[in-house]
Amino acid sequence: MDPENDQEIIDSILNALESDEERSLSPSQTISNTNRTYSPQIKRLQYSQYSIKKIQSPIIEFKLDCWTIQPFSLDDDLYLDGDLILKCKDQTNSRKIQSLFEKGNEEQRQFIFQKLLPGITSLANDIFGNYVVQRILEQGNQLQRELIFEHLSKQILILSYNTYGCRVAQKLLELSYNTYKFEQIFKIIQSQIRNLVIDTNGNHVIQKIAELVKSQKTDWLIDGVLGQIQKLSNDSHGCRLIQQILELSSISQLNEIYKELLVLQDELCLSQYGNYIIQILLQKGPTDVIYKIQDNIIKNLEKLSCDKFGSNVVDKSVNIYVYMRKEILKVFIHNMNIFYKLSNNCYGNYVIQNFCKLLEYNQLLKLSYDSSQFNTQFGQHVYQTLQKLKN
Repeated sequence: MDPENDQEIIDSILNALESDEERSLSPSQTISNTNRTYSPQIKRLQYSQYSIKKIQSPIIEFKLDCWTIQPFSLDDDLYLDGDLILKCKDQTNSRKIQSLFEKGNEEQRQFIFQKLLPGITSLANDIFGNYVVQRILEQGNQLQRELIFEHLSKQILILSYNTYGCRVAQKLLELSYNTYKFEQIFKIIQSQIRNLVIDTNGNHVIQKIAELVKSQKTDWLIDGVLGQIQKLSNDSHGCRLIQQILELSSISQLNEIYKELLVLQDELCLSQYGNYIIQILLQKGPTDVIYKIQDNIIKNLEKLSCDKFGSNVVDKSVNIYVYMRKEILKVFIHNMNIFYKLSNNCYGNYVIQNFCKLLEYNQLLKLSYDSSQFNTQFGQHVYQTLQKLKN
C-alpha cells in the first residue's frame, strides 16, 4: 500500500474520532486543547503525549494510535462532581456511586462518605438512596459505620415506619447484633412494639429482630401481638410474624396466644393467611389445642372442605393424623351425601382424592359409592382415583 494513502486513512480516522469527541460533549461542556476530560474514566492525550500501541491490520495494513485507559480518579469522574446526596436519589447515579464506593480505595471511599454523611437520614428514607446507605454500612470501615449509626439510631422509629427506611433499620439491627448498639435500638423499638407489629413497614423490622434473637427473648413480642391477632392474621406480614412467634416460643409462653387463636379459629381457617397459622398449630401446637382444632374441623367438614383456604386446613389434618382419617371416614359412611358434595366441588375434590389415597385398603372398601353421583368434572376425577386405588 502507498505510504501516502496509508497516512490519509490514518488522518481521516483520527478526524472522525475528533468529531465524535465534540459531539459527545454536553452543551454545558467546552472543548479545551489543554484539558479534555471524558467519562467514564477515559482520557485521550494530546498528539504529542499519545501512548502509542501499534496495531497491524491484516486487511488494510496500517498502524493506528490507541486510546489510553486511565486509572479511576476522583478528579476525572463526573459522577462525583456536584451534589452527591441529590445524585444518590437518582437510580442510575445511585448504582454508579455504590459501585465507586465498592471498588475505590480508602481515600476515594472517604471522599464519598464525607459528602454523603450530612444527608444520611434523607438517603436512608429514599427509594434509591437507601441502597447507597446499606452499601456503606456493609463495606465501609468501622469509623464510618459508627458515624452512620450515631446519626440513624436516633431516627430508628422514623426509619422503621418508612417503606425504604425500614430496610436500613433492618441492616442496622443485623450489623449491630450482639453489641450494646443493638440493645440501644431494641429499647427504642420495644417502646413502640404494638404499633410497629401492625404497620406494613414496621412489621418487617420486628420480624428481623425475632429472626435475630430467636428464642432468647420473645415475651416482648408476645405482648406486642396479644389482642391484635385478628388484624395481624389478615395480613401476609402479620401472619408471618405470628408464625415466627409460634415457632420460636416455648409452650408455656404461648398460653395466652393459644387462647386468642382458638377463639378466632373459625375465621382463621377461612382466611387467606390465617389458614397457615392453623396449619402450624396442627403441626406444633400442644395436644389440647390440636384436639380442639380437630374437633372443629370435623364439625365444619363440609364448609371448610369446599372453601379455597379452609380446604388446606382439612388437607393438612388428614395428612398428619390417622385419627382424623378415621373420624372423617365415619362422617362419610354415616352420610355419603357429604362425600358426593365434596367430590363434586372445585376445592373439595382435592381433599377427597388425598383422603382416599391415605386410607388403608380395607377402609377404602367401606366407602360404598354410586358412580352416577359423580356428576361434574371434579367428581369424575374422584371417581377415577377411587377406581385406580381399588384396582
